Amino acid sequence: MKNTCGILLNLFLFIGCFLTCSASNTPKVQVHSGEIAGGFEYTYNGRKIYSFLGIPYASPPVQNNRFKEPQPVQPWLGVWNATVPGSACLGIEFGSGSKIIGQEDCLFLNVYTPKLPQENSAGDLMNVIVHIHGGGYYFGEGILYGPHYLLDNNDFVYVSINYRLGVLGFASTGDGVLTGNNGLKDQVAALKWIQQNIVAFGGDPNSVTITGMSAGASSVHNHLISPMSKGLFNRAIIQSGSAFCHWSTAENVAQKTKYIANLMGCPTNNSVEIVECLRSRPAKAIAKSYLNFMPWRNFPFTPFGPTVEVAGYEKFLPDIPEKLVPHDIPVLISIAQDEGLIFSTFLGLENGFNELNNNWNEHLPHILDYNYTISNENLRFKTAQDIKEFYFGDKPISKETKSNLSKMISDRSFGYGTSKAAQHIAAKNTAPVYFYEFGYSGNYSYVAFFDPKSYSRGSSPTHGDETSYVLKMDGFYVYDNEEDRKMIKTMVNIWATFIKSGVPDTENSEIWLPVSKNLADPFRFTKITQQQTFEAREQSTTGIMNFGVAYH
Repeated sequence: MKNTCGILLNLFLFIGCFLTCSASNTPKVQVHSGEIAGGFEYTYNGRKIYSFLGIPYASPPVQNNRFKEPQPVQPWLGVWNATVPGSACLGIEFGSGSKIIGQEDCLFLNVYTPKLPQENSAGDLMNVIVHIHGGGYYFGEGILYGPHYLLDNNDFVYVSINYRLGVLGFASTGDGVLTGNNGLKDQVAALKWIQQNIVAFGGDPNSVTITGMSAGASSVHNHLISPMSKGLFNRAIIQSGSAFCHWSTAENVAQKTKYIANLMGCPTNNSVEIVECLRSRPAKAIAKSYLNFMPWRNFPFTPFGPTVEVAGYEKFLPDIPEKLVPHDIPVLISIAQDEGLIFSTFLGLENGFNELNNNWNEHLPHILDYNYTISNENLRFKTAQDIKEFYFGDKPISKETKSNLSKMISDRSFGYGTSKAAQHIAAKNTAPVYFYEFGYSGNYSYVAFFDPKSYSRGSSPTHGDETSYVLKMDGFYVYDNEEDRKMIKTMVNIWATFIKSGVPDTENSEIWLPVSKNLADPFRFTKITQQQTFEAREQSTTGIMNFGVAYH
């Protein structure tokens, strides 16, 4: 009996000691709303970093908070478990076509830091990076992009965020009842949370760089011109998109919101009644209603997204982006060499090229998103034929002309709007704007997700590929070969030097010249090649750039 009691006592003492020791090793941080307990992760080369996942930065946007601007996060009792990610916001799963994933309670962010304040000397605060995920404003989540390359050798605090998507994030009644842009206002709330709390993680609120790719890039550019975001960040990195891209501004959002109200059995004549009724409908049904505005193969990109606000006390977008003055801070902008390749690959699946050939006039206005900007049907069809002649001549859309299709989508959806944004910012600001084209194609690409047989190293880098060399992304194992590891080092160095100084470094004698402030000058940029060299380039602002204006 004594032996049994002794064994039990020792077991209890061991368990108690284990729990106490475990608790003492748990990283804890006090933020304004309460205490949080995080965990540990390791960078690519094995550096131990602290991770705090699923931290709420606003109240859940559910029930009466649905369709409201983000409400302040409420304090909690006890210790918040920040070892598991919060839910993604309701959206459509990438590549699934129609599967809805996520939850309505989703306004969470994730913080990674190599050091906590007690390990730093007084005043030794680190630069902060905030990544805004892409996904056409209808899918994605912050946790998919990790800092495991960036923090290998750099003392940065890295934050990724969720924000409301699709109808739940961007519906508008076109008046003061539901002004729109709640997804972008969520991002503002996250940036404000960072200003209030990032010191607790060792971050410097006066040195914040916001980054984003695709819709994340559009978001960053929108923050650059929004009065709501002024003073919340100090540098910006914009990859493969801008607020000037056609898909970045949604048309007829109020009419679309009424359509959804009718679809959900709600009144459509009174904005207050529309919103009150939609608050009573299932969130997943509202999220799925988004697909009604994508008539063919998930095109157009963003039927719900940023929109000009015509009412409200404080507007995120008080005017169209081209008329707003950017905040005067350093900006780094980029595009991939073949942005449209991923989309042309997707369109070619399951007999898609034949469908497009047979229905060119009907499908093209959705692919290139000018269905609303050219309302006259005859003119829409004529524009479709003009575009076909310009890019294809008398050739049909096929595997042989896939590169022509890619070029068309690249020009319309990314090249024109992104380069135009760079010139606009440079002309307005005293701070420099740097631009590069990413031309390196490694072992992994988004193209391979859709059609693995069509992709091989050296093919052509497409939309989103360059991000995988800076941020860790699922499915992109770019550290598994020497050449890709070298590109990781190159891209991390470009980001790190820009984040620290506002000037990107090429690690050689090349001088990376900023975009000219004179709109009449040739467009100046740097090309990162397949051989991982840096080449200074210039391009005329006429030709295809002007062709893009015709249907913008």
